[in-house]
Amino acid sequence: MSLQDLWDFFKRKIFTIPSSDRLFNQYKDRDKRVDLPDAAQIRRENLHNYFESFTQRPPVMVVGEAPGPWGCRFSGIPFTGERQLVMHELPFQGRRSSTDNPTPRIRKSTPYVSNSARIFWGTMNQYHPKFFVWNCVPIHPYKKGTILSVRTPTTVEVLHYSVILSEILSQLKPEKIIALGRKAEFSLQQLGIPCAYVRHPSQGGAGRFKKGIEQAFKKYVHNMRKV
Repeated sequence: MSLQDLWDFFKRKIFTIPSSDRLFNQYKDRDKRVDLPDAAQIRRENLHNYFESFTQRPPVMVVGEAPGPWGCRFSGIPFTGERQLVMHELPFQGRRSSTDNPTPRIRKSTPYVSNSARIFWGTMNQYHPKFFVWNCVPIHPYKKGTILSVRTPTTVEVLHYSVILSEILSQLKPEKIIALGRKAEFSLQQLGIPCAYVRHPSQGGAGRFKKGIEQAFKKYVHNMRKV
């Protein structure tokens, strides 16, 4: 695997992060109310499948903010829904980690997928494997007492996990770094790392996201057509 050293780093530094009452480590833990018994292992395996889809180090790094409840929280891969994995919609596959019978009343049906995940891969699929996507906060922020809620990571959380993001970037050594959202941009700025800001695809940002990504990948399009 071309990203074996990075995978080993993830096993040491990310898969071992403890969960709290406001942050859930989807690679280490499970919540029996919403997860299958081997959910954490499934999510690690899904992420490993993503790593194995790279035959060489990608020249672009895309940095998001944090795992959402209907995407990475269950799939293990940023901006990716478990439905996209099991329906073979992407260049890599995986399994669902959600249970069929969640204890909380949930309007969404399993396997889950978020609107952001649909928008993201609707644009980004054509650029794979020229980019690697990760979040500046690697585990799911949620509102205390509501495990599948959406919460923007705090500045303290972003700064705390910037050490991990810095190490990932130092190993990948990308030519270009794209920040999706202001929290991602802030994290990179605090590290003193230049980046191109692109609008996050959520909350009506689909059009600006697509336009920003097309502009950011312009120099790579010609090379990708040769592959």
